[in-house]
Amino acid sequence: MARMKKISKKKLKEPDEFISFTERAFLWVTKHSKKIVLGGIIVFVIALSVFVFQKWEASKEEEAHRKFSSAMEMLRMASSPYQEESTSVYQNLSERFAEIIKKFPRTSSGRLSLLYKGNVQLRIGEFEEAAKSYEAFLRKGPKERLYRAFALEGLAYSYEGKREYEKALENYQKIVEGGETFQLPNAYLGLGRCYEKLNKKKEALENYRAFLKLSQKSSMTNAVLRKISILENMTGQ
Repeated sequence: MARMKKISKKKLKEPDEFISFTERAFLWVTKHSKKIVLGGIIVFVIALSVFVFQKWEASKEEEAHRKFSSAMEMLRMASSPYQEESTSVYQNLSERFAEIIKKFPRTSSGRLSLLYKGNVQLRIGEFEEAAKSYEAFLRKGPKERLYRAFALEGLAYSYEGKREYEKALENYQKIVEGGETFQLPNAYLGLGRCYEKLNKKKEALENYRAFLKLSQKSSMTNAVLRKISILENMTGQ
């Protein structure tokens, strides 16, 4: 029969490590109980605040989307070819988009409203206000390239309306540099118009030709061909 190991008196007197650690932990918790409770309360309050804020943001986003959808439906009807165009309708739309921007500036609908507000202001010839709306959208709006190209085009049209052709050129050029294929023909056409207004016939001719290369079957093709013919006779190119 195997002999049992004899445990020395010294070993018996040594404290068990687990028990010692447990005792120390218990004593520490007891000593710092108030701080632990306070810390737990703070963590709970922070978590609750984040949850409430997220719910509030979601409700704002939903409300903004409803108002934005309503305004877009009104814009769709106003833009219908069967609908008689009315300045008062577009002014009303401008106010609707302005309300969404003011009440819901942090929402996606609030930021998109900047773009559409610019569009309706441009439609009724409020070029100064339209330019401000497009500039605000470019600062605060979505970063998608197509949205930004639309805003740049609207801004360029606004500057054309204000007869600030140099600024219009800058924005048309940004569209060209951005490379959005869908927007390029209009950008070259805009560049041609602005250079022509500035009496820079050579540059106007280059951009009208660039327009024709990209859009040979446009409703503007015949008008651009006439412009090119006139400019070629004037410049000998």
